[in-house]
Amino acid sequence: MNGLKGYTVKQLEALAQQLRGELVAAVETCGGHLSSNLGAVEIILALHKVFSFPQDKLLFDVGHQAYVHKLLTGRSLERLRQKGGVSGFPDPSESECDAFVAGHSGNSLAAGIGLCNARDLMGGSEKVICLIGDASLGNGLALEAVFSAEKKPENFLVVLNDTGVAGDKNRTAYRAISRMTAKKRYRTFNSRLAKTFKETGAFGRVLRRFKYSLKGWLNKNDFFDRCGFKYVGPVNGHDLHELVAVLSDIQKLHEPVLLHCVTQKGKGYPPAEADPARYHSTGKGFAAGKNTFSSALGRLLCAEAERDASLVCVTAAMAEGVGLSAFAERFPQRFFDLGICEEYAVTMAAGMAKGGMHPVVCLYATFLQRAYDQILHDVCLQDLPVLFCEDRAGFVGADGKTHQGLYDLAALRAVPNLRIFAPKDAAELSDVFAYARSCGGPALLRYPGGEVPMVGKLTSLAKSLWEVLAEGQGAVVLACGARAVRRALEARKAAGCEDTLVVNCRSIVPLDEPMLAALAGRQLVCFEENALAGGFGAAVAEWYAARGIPVRLRIMGAPPAFAAHGTAEEQAEEAGLTAKALAAQIRALRGNTEETNG
Repeated sequence: MNGLKGYTVKQLEALAQQLRGELVAAVETCGGHLSSNLGAVEIILALHKVFSFPQDKLLFDVGHQAYVHKLLTGRSLERLRQKGGVSGFPDPSESECDAFVAGHSGNSLAAGIGLCNARDLMGGSEKVICLIGDASLGNGLALEAVFSAEKKPENFLVVLNDTGVAGDKNRTAYRAISRMTAKKRYRTFNSRLAKTFKETGAFGRVLRRFKYSLKGWLNKNDFFDRCGFKYVGPVNGHDLHELVAVLSDIQKLHEPVLLHCVTQKGKGYPPAEADPARYHSTGKGFAAGKNTFSSALGRLLCAEAERDASLVCVTAAMAEGVGLSAFAERFPQRFFDLGICEEYAVTMAAGMAKGGMHPVVCLYATFLQRAYDQILHDVCLQDLPVLFCEDRAGFVGADGKTHQGLYDLAALRAVPNLRIFAPKDAAELSDVFAYARSCGGPALLRYPGGEVPMVGKLTSLAKSLWEVLAEGQGAVVLACGARAVRRALEARKAAGCEDTLVVNCRSIVPLDEPMLAALAGRQLVCFEENALAGGFGAAVAEWYAARGIPVRLRIMGAPPAFAAHGTAEEQAEEAGLTAKALAAQIRALRGNTEETNG
């Protein structure tokens, strides 16, 4: 695609303003990531002006700054992150201009080097370009790619988008990066002469060209030099004259280059400029999302911290999303936001537990999976009292297939010493939290995002691991998780399902063995918002099989497919996990039972 090749810089500047208007309108209508996209407009325009996509390869890290790229490659944001519209992240199935999936931080450099290696082995000559943010560069995977080899591939460009926003007191990663790149840019006397002559006429054009040439921006940087990059910058990431000129020179080079661009998150939209964190990810109408469990957890943790001086909270760049903002403000010395470093967060928490503290690690389900080895090796192997609060478990809605929280149980259920719980509502969260802490070892609480209604009944786990919510002599629904419980109770109201017994299976590991034994002769349906393979239903089936107990059992869970973006309810419908689908299953079982009895 050569859409911007013929544009002048003035035309690009006008286009930048137009695109910012489209970004604001799209996010206001559909929700999405605003601040990061507004800050990267000029960088992406300059890349499209100088390079040729998809012949050259552009990788994003993270993909929440790719909206302009989508617009420039012929995609509409009219139904952004909605069913049938474009994803909020790069997706090669959407466009050949998206070189690699980018929903999680840190993967661009490793994938980019891989693309370079494949290109070189196959005799190609295209440029491979990675656009990575300052916070992402502090991610362990990104740093592994930086440090793994002193020699980097040729025709490889890393564009570091330095927003400065990640440099608050809880984000050490950015401060380290900024110290590495805090070199005074070289300005020659020619730039001062250009200002004197107002850059007019032929002489002015020559001076302007020198001012924006690569020679004016080459700096020695020991860190990146030793890691195999030619460091260029820092340059103004909103100055299209500067960006186009420098990138044009880089395009002619074969050496691996790191271009350091300084930008402003939320650029061009005053509310986002003033509060980029507030507009990082928003709902429709710029509304903040309502999350029942994370809000309840925040209040609970503050109350627990008042009572217990050993309680500390750890997160990985998700403080607001997981409900820790109030805790961070009230207990700053006991709050640790480690940036986009989930592995570090878990192992650091293990060290704190070993030292006598009681860490609570709060992460989204999709990011928790990045720290599987640390959970197994550093926490559970030593049976340390680390409590994991796993937000956004199950379907996540608009963030789509890169962020689904459906895969944790299959991975974690086999880990020794780890107890796993799924409270049905915010009231039960408090009881499950207290019970999990009383067990003394590692434990995990999983719960969905969004608004979750209260169910009402509450039987303490200390009395019974599972809770009967509705009595009945018909089929038994073993519902696991807040949404599954709500849908099971809704299904019970459907015609032909009124005598269904509904159980809140809030403890996944361990199972409620006495209740399973008592229910062995009944028709059972395991119902969960989790991957079918290796989930809660599989655990129930394994329990009966291990004891040789014959049982009539159906399992309803998410099929082995990556769920695309849409609402969480739409994703549940696609997977056949609605109350309506459950009611149909109950009626089918009832029919089979009557036929058998007849």
